[in-house]
Amino acid sequence: MWDKLDKKLLICYALTTLAGIGLHFVFDLWPSLLTEFFAPVNESLWEHIKIVFWPYLLAGLYLTGAGKWQRTPWLAALLLLCGLLLAGGWYIHTHLGAAAFAADIALYLVLMGLGFSLPAVLPVEERWRSPLTVAVLILCGLIICWTIQPPNAVLFHDLSLADAFYELTC
Repeated sequence: MWDKLDKKLLICYALTTLAGIGLHFVFDLWPSLLTEFFAPVNESLWEHIKIVFWPYLLAGLYLTGAGKWQRTPWLAALLLLCGLLLAGGWYIHTHLGAAAFAADIALYLVLMGLGFSLPAVLPVEERWRSPLTVAVLILCGLIICWTIQPPNAVLFHDLSLADAFYELTC
Protein backbone atom coordinates (compact mmCIF):
# COMPACT_ATOMS: atom_id res chain seq x y z
CA MET A 1 0.00 0.00 0.00
CA TRP A 2 2.65 2.51 1.03
CA ASP A 3 4.63 2.08 -2.18
CA LYS A 4 1.67 3.63 -4.02
CA LEU A 5 1.51 6.55 -1.61
CA ASP A 6 2.91 9.38 -3.64
CA LYS A 7 2.83 13.14 -3.83
CA LYS A 8 0.04 13.15 -6.44
CA LEU A 9 -2.15 10.98 -4.21
CA LEU A 10 -1.56 13.14 -1.13
CA ILE A 11 -2.32 16.36 -3.00
CA CYS A 12 -5.44 14.79 -4.48
CA TYR A 13 -6.53 13.63 -1.00
CA ALA A 14 -6.10 17.14 0.42
CA LEU A 15 -7.90 18.82 -2.47
CA THR A 16 -10.72 16.27 -2.43
CA THR A 17 -11.23 16.66 1.31
CA LEU A 18 -11.23 20.45 1.01
CA ALA A 19 -13.62 20.27 -1.95
CA GLY A 20 -16.06 18.22 0.13
CA ILE A 21 -15.84 20.72 2.96
CA GLY A 22 -16.40 23.54 0.49
CA LEU A 23 -19.38 21.79 -1.07
CA HIS A 24 -21.05 21.84 2.32
CA PHE A 25 -21.47 25.61 2.01
CA VAL A 26 -22.07 26.04 -1.73
CA PHE A 27 -25.86 25.83 -1.67
CA ASP A 28 -26.09 28.40 1.12
CA LEU A 29 -23.90 30.79 -0.88
CA TRP A 30 -25.42 30.14 -4.33
CA PRO A 31 -28.85 28.53 -4.00
CA SER A 32 -29.91 27.26 -7.40
CA LEU A 33 -31.19 24.17 -9.16
CA LEU A 34 -27.68 23.33 -10.33
CA THR A 35 -25.91 23.68 -6.98
CA GLU A 36 -28.50 21.63 -5.12
CA PHE A 37 -27.47 18.51 -7.06
CA PHE A 38 -23.84 18.80 -5.96
CA ALA A 39 -24.07 20.43 -2.54
CA PRO A 40 -26.07 19.51 0.56
CA VAL A 41 -29.37 21.39 0.64
CA ASN A 42 -29.99 20.63 4.31
CA GLU A 43 -28.35 18.81 7.19
CA SER A 44 -29.87 15.40 6.51
CA LEU A 45 -27.66 12.33 6.51
CA TRP A 46 -28.56 11.61 2.90
CA GLU A 47 -27.60 15.10 1.71
CA HIS A 48 -24.16 14.68 3.25
CA ILE A 49 -23.38 11.85 0.86
CA LYS A 50 -22.79 14.61 -1.71
CA ILE A 51 -19.69 15.92 0.10
CA VAL A 52 -18.10 12.49 -0.24
CA PHE A 53 -19.62 11.24 -3.50
CA TRP A 54 -18.87 14.05 -5.97
CA PRO A 55 -15.31 15.01 -4.90
CA TYR A 56 -14.26 11.38 -4.42
CA LEU A 57 -15.75 10.34 -7.76
CA LEU A 58 -13.82 13.08 -9.57
CA ALA A 59 -10.61 12.26 -7.68
CA GLY A 60 -10.97 8.57 -8.50
CA LEU A 61 -11.56 9.29 -12.19
CA TYR A 62 -8.54 11.58 -12.25
CA LEU A 63 -6.21 9.20 -10.44
CA THR A 64 -7.30 6.11 -12.37
CA GLY A 65 -7.18 7.89 -15.72
CA ALA A 66 -3.39 7.83 -15.75
CA GLY A 67 -3.38 4.05 -15.44
CA LYS A 68 -1.40 3.84 -12.20
CA TRP A 69 -4.49 2.89 -10.22
CA GLN A 70 -7.20 0.40 -11.13
CA ARG A 71 -10.67 1.90 -11.34
CA THR A 72 -12.54 -1.07 -9.80
CA PRO A 73 -11.21 -0.64 -6.22
CA TRP A 74 -11.98 3.10 -6.40
CA LEU A 75 -15.58 2.39 -7.38
CA ALA A 76 -15.93 -0.12 -4.55
CA ALA A 77 -14.38 2.33 -2.10
CA LEU A 78 -16.77 5.09 -3.20
CA LEU A 79 -19.81 2.93 -2.50
CA LEU A 80 -18.32 1.77 0.81
CA LEU A 81 -17.57 5.35 1.89
CA CYS A 82 -21.13 6.47 1.19
CA GLY A 83 -22.53 3.52 3.14
CA LEU A 84 -20.17 4.15 6.05
CA LEU A 85 -21.09 7.84 6.05
CA LEU A 86 -24.78 6.96 6.37
CA ALA A 87 -24.18 4.30 9.04
CA GLY A 88 -21.69 6.40 10.99
CA GLY A 89 -23.88 9.49 10.76
CA TRP A 90 -26.89 7.52 11.94
CA TYR A 91 -24.94 6.21 14.93
CA ILE A 92 -23.54 9.64 15.77
CA HIS A 93 -26.92 11.37 15.65
CA THR A 94 -28.76 8.67 17.57
CA HIS A 95 -26.17 8.29 20.33
CA LEU A 96 -24.11 11.45 20.73
CA GLY A 97 -26.71 14.21 20.66
CA ALA A 98 -25.10 17.62 21.16
CA ALA A 99 -21.60 16.29 20.45
CA ALA A 100 -22.68 15.23 16.95
CA PHE A 101 -21.09 18.21 15.15
CA ALA A 102 -17.50 17.40 16.14
CA ALA A 103 -18.10 13.70 15.55
CA ASP A 104 -19.52 14.43 12.07
CA ILE A 105 -16.36 16.30 11.12
CA ALA A 106 -14.15 13.54 12.52
CA LEU A 107 -16.17 10.90 10.66
CA TYR A 108 -15.78 12.82 7.39
CA LEU A 109 -12.01 13.21 7.79
CA VAL A 110 -11.55 9.55 8.72
CA LEU A 111 -13.67 8.40 5.79
CA MET A 112 -11.77 10.55 3.31
CA GLY A 113 -8.48 9.17 4.63
CA LEU A 114 -9.86 5.67 4.38
CA GLY A 115 -11.05 6.39 0.86
CA PHE A 116 -7.55 7.19 -0.32
CA SER A 117 -5.96 4.15 1.32
CA LEU A 118 -8.58 1.50 0.57
CA PRO A 119 -8.09 1.28 -3.21
CA ALA A 120 -4.50 0.17 -2.67
CA VAL A 121 -5.55 -2.80 -0.54
CA LEU A 122 -9.07 -3.70 -1.66
CA PRO A 123 -8.98 -7.07 -3.42
CA VAL A 124 -11.66 -6.24 -6.00
CA GLU A 125 -11.39 -8.24 -9.20
CA GLU A 126 -11.69 -6.51 -12.55
CA ARG A 127 -14.80 -8.56 -13.40
CA TRP A 128 -16.68 -6.41 -10.83
CA ARG A 129 -16.00 -3.23 -12.76
CA SER A 130 -19.30 -3.21 -14.70
CA PRO A 131 -21.56 -4.03 -11.71
CA LEU A 132 -19.76 -1.44 -9.56
CA THR A 133 -20.06 1.16 -12.32
CA VAL A 134 -23.79 0.47 -12.54
CA ALA A 135 -24.10 0.72 -8.75
CA VAL A 136 -22.31 4.09 -8.75
CA LEU A 137 -24.58 5.32 -11.56
CA ILE A 138 -27.65 4.17 -9.59
CA LEU A 139 -26.38 6.01 -6.50
CA CYS A 140 -25.80 9.09 -8.65
CA GLY A 141 -29.38 8.83 -9.93
CA LEU A 142 -30.71 8.44 -6.40
CA ILE A 143 -28.77 11.49 -5.26
CA ILE A 144 -30.34 13.53 -8.05
CA CYS A 145 -33.87 12.09 -7.69
CA TRP A 146 -33.93 12.34 -3.91
CA THR A 147 -32.62 15.88 -4.07
CA ILE A 148 -35.66 16.80 -6.14
CA GLN A 149 -38.17 14.73 -4.16
CA PRO A 150 -36.76 13.21 -0.95
CA PRO A 151 -38.71 10.38 0.64
CA ASN A 152 -40.40 11.04 3.96
CA ALA A 153 -37.93 9.11 6.09
CA VAL A 154 -35.62 10.05 8.94
CA LEU A 155 -32.57 9.65 6.71
CA PHE A 156 -33.78 12.62 4.65
CA HIS A 157 -34.81 14.95 7.51
CA ASP A 158 -32.79 18.00 8.42
CA LEU A 159 -30.86 17.06 11.57
CA SER A 160 -29.84 20.64 12.30
CA LEU A 161 -33.32 21.37 13.62
CA ALA A 162 -33.59 21.76 17.38
CA ASP A 163 -33.51 18.38 19.11
CA ALA A 164 -33.67 16.53 15.79
CA PHE A 165 -31.25 13.88 16.97
CA TYR A 166 -33.47 13.08 19.96
CA GLU A 167 -36.37 12.24 17.66
CA LEU A 168 -34.51 9.42 15.96
CA THR A 169 -35.43 5.98 17.18
CA CYS A 170 -32.70 3.48 17.88
